[in-house]
Amino acid sequence: MNFSGSELNNLRLIEKISWELGRFNLSPDRLAVEVLESVISGAADDQITLNINSLVALGCHFDLDGFGTGHASISSIRRFKIDRLKIDRSFVMKADRDPEQQRMISAVLTTAERLNLVTLAEGVETVGEDALLAQLGCNHVQEFGIGKPMPFNETLDWMQAHEDRLLGPPKSEGAKPGNQNNANT
Repeated sequence: MNFSGSELNNLRLIEKISWELGRFNLSPDRLAVEVLESVISGAADDQITLNINSLVALGCHFDLDGFGTGHASISSIRRFKIDRLKIDRSFVMKADRDPEQQRMISAVLTTAERLNLVTLAEGVETVGEDALLAQLGCNHVQEFGIGKPMPFNETLDWMQAHEDRLLGPPKSEGAKPGNQNNANT
């Protein structure tokens, strides 16, 4: 769930989220709160910081969205108990062909690994970008390189086809007796 700065500044946000979770009988760990890096303030006691820390204390996950484009620091990552860094599309775009982009992504991934954070690359739109991110050790990717938005009724079929692709090509059973083609006829 994405939150804007004004939403995170709501004095009753925690009460509202707790009520909604209870209303739908969801445990807090089912909710991942996404906040843009640019929304995080340097103030340790502002309402945004209090709400983020309260959501984490409630049991929600916290994702730092658009990492690398704002002004968050490593101390902010520690201060907010971030679970996942979402690497901004601006770093991913053409990374399979640009060594400088590759070095930037590698630096972010190394930092995340050292801080024991999960990573997700946003805006992966080509097979090359996906392959490079996998080679560099990115945990997850999202966007059109994986699948385009689709109606819910098509989702289960897409998921099955995607799982089949991940398992690899079908195994050949070879020629079966009685099914042999005779090229000499």
